[in-house]
Amino acid sequence: MPTPEQQREYTRLSGLLQDIGMRYRKELPTGSKSLAVTVNGGKVLVEVYDNGGRVIGKLPNDSTSFALRTDLERTFGKATLPDENVIAII
Repeated sequence: MPTPEQQREYTRLSGLLQDIGMRYRKELPTGSKSLAVTVNGGKVLVEVYDNGGRVIGKLPNDSTSFALRTDLERTFGKATLPDENVIAII
């Protein structure tokens, strides 16, 4: 069971991920409904899910803009996630 501090951090990071997802919505695959971010050794990976919970894309990829890539790295690259990933509905 997460501590109240971990819950607050999860909520904060989820909000940041949601903001990024909404800001760069045009770069996400058609049908994107949620995002899940993981950080491994400072490397940020975002999986994009459809309404059925199926992975329909991963970021960053070859077509990810410099701005989106930078925002993801700046926001999550040094973050310590309170869980294995952080999820946001978009």
